[in-house]
Amino acid sequence: MQRALKTAADRLYAVLVAAQKERDQRPDLLDGPDGPECEWARFERNAMWREVNRIRGERGLKPVLLSSIVSAEQQAVGHCDYTSKLAVYCAEITEK
Repeated sequence: MQRALKTAADRLYAVLVAAQKERDQRPDLLDGPDGPECEWARFERNAMWREVNRIRGERGLKPVLLSSIVSAEQQAVGHCDYTSKLAVYCAEITEK
């Protein structure tokens, strides 16, 4: 993995792990992109979206839509290493 991608993935991983530690503070069900979802899922997705766009801004790139993060999340769901996968998929978005 190239250095910039690895750096972004590490940064995004840390953001996601920090957000995941707050899951118990967000127990409600909300309407999500595919139907009802846990409030913590939206919180984590938004945290990743903000960080992806922060990194993109640092690189002089335009922000991406939340739908980009939703797509990355859908690819990561079901993997035993979901957190790592989502961080890498989101890191890839920081370069596109």
